[in-house]
Amino acid sequence: MSVEGPDAPPRDLRRQDYATPLDNVPSGSRPGDDLLPNRAYPSNLVWRMTKALDPEKVPGRILDLGPTNNTNIQFWTENGFGVTCHDLFTHESRRVGASDISPLTLANDTIRKLRLPFESESFSAICAWNVLARLPFVLAQQYARECHRILAPSGLLHAIFVDADGRPDTRRQYRVVDRQTLQVSSVAVPRPLPTSWIDAEIRLLLSRFGACEIQGTPAHTREALAQREPVAIGA
Repeated sequence: MSVEGPDAPPRDLRRQDYATPLDNVPSGSRPGDDLLPNRAYPSNLVWRMTKALDPEKVPGRILDLGPTNNTNIQFWTENGFGVTCHDLFTHESRRVGASDISPLTLANDTIRKLRLPFESESFSAICAWNVLARLPFVLAQQYARECHRILAPSGLLHAIFVDADGRPDTRRQYRVVDRQTLQVSSVAVPRPLPTSWIDAEIRLLLSRFGACEIQGTPAHTREALAQREPVAIGA
């Protein structure tokens, strides 16, 4: 049983998956264990996105900001959508190079010139699964603005973040199992990545959008579903 109240110990988000109730911690694991399991989990926001999207409504295209996989591409094409892939994190890594991020590389005048290579209002939805979360905040904010620009009115952005530090040497990849389930897997990377996000940071990141909902899910994952404003009547 968990302890609540003023005498409760502080929550250490680096050590515990607080999206998973203590009663649901896998057998053989202790509540304080570092939980970054490879597992499938139900995603309410993916379910809501897939229900809301209509492939017959222009533009009928999905942008996957990578790293993608054939399973995700097949899922969208089988549901009638065109799919475009753009590995944003890899692109940014090549642009910045192997040197450390510095104030110069993140200067406002430099950041605001960055663009996604697509026309305005050209996508019905964008999947940013552990992509924006891996960039420095000012970079992620600029590309969130770009996502808003290239989404059609009422278009949806589904983004996934990690809500605790967990293992700093892992990269997470998400695969669609069905319309309401994602499979997450973690692979080793050569150096730590920024991983820990809280709701306030996510809301600030997506503040340009007309609506944004954030939900916690198992395995240290937070998801956000943001929507661009619809066209105003009479506009």
